[in-house]
Amino acid sequence: MKTVFGGLIQKEWIMLKRLIFWIFLLDIVVITVAPPLVTSFAGRLDTLYDNTHIIVGVLLVLHIFAVVFILFESLKREMRTLDMWLHSPTSMVQLVGAKLTFAVLLALGSLFFSGFLGGVVLYVIKDGTIGVEGKEVLALVSVVLALSIKLIFMTATGWFFWSVYKVIKSRLRFFSIPFILLFIVSALVIWEQLRINGFFDWLRTIVSVRLTDESFYNEHTSYFFMGFVPDGIAFSVGNLAFYLIISLVLLMIGSMFFEKKVRV
Repeated sequence: MKTVFGGLIQKEWIMLKRLIFWIFLLDIVVITVAPPLVTSFAGRLDTLYDNTHIIVGVLLVLHIFAVVFILFESLKREMRTLDMWLHSPTSMVQLVGAKLTFAVLLALGSLFFSGFLGGVVLYVIKDGTIGVEGKEVLALVSVVLALSIKLIFMTATGWFFWSVYKVIKSRLRFFSIPFILLFIVSALVIWEQLRINGFFDWLRTIVSVRLTDESFYNEHTSYFFMGFVPDGIAFSVGNLAFYLIISLVLLMIGSMFFEKKVRV
């Protein structure tokens, strides 16, 4: 099983290696080139550090959605022919699991690389003391860890809704788009009700891991820290278990829907 799964991962690497190059090149350009350009355009050289902080933060957050793009790009290439899905002796869960795993690994690699490069650039710009920088590094690591968990969950969520949409599209045609949008809105309403009722706050109390209280970006309310790392909690065993279980369930259900789509 490990050999088969490893072969599937290697196939993803071969198929997406050009995309991998462009993703990491984009990380480098955005972090090293975009801040000076924005600062120069604004005409205030003293804002370079703040602009870099904001751009790095936005780039880190965008990885949550980038992983879905990577997954969809892989699926789009494989959907040109259904031979692999119809005639492969490998189970649908393994075939899909390899794609999700590679998309997550690639996005995580880009996320950690962006965090590392962003930290180096910020350190060079600020030229600060080791003590202060140590706290800021922990703040950056906290954000990256928190985003990593959400990235995995977003991959499974994107896969689930994509599979449902494909099955519905083959049956409802034009009405498939309104239906899936209504489905997504309903899911968001339920999720928001859980948040309002304090469910996620309760999850964070179950063996919380806090690296630092230092904000990643300290201009008023830092959403790049407080929004993703509330109260400085990078993650907890509670929300880690919750997101992983939900991701696994969405993977299984999405695979069932996708198999129906392939067999149609």
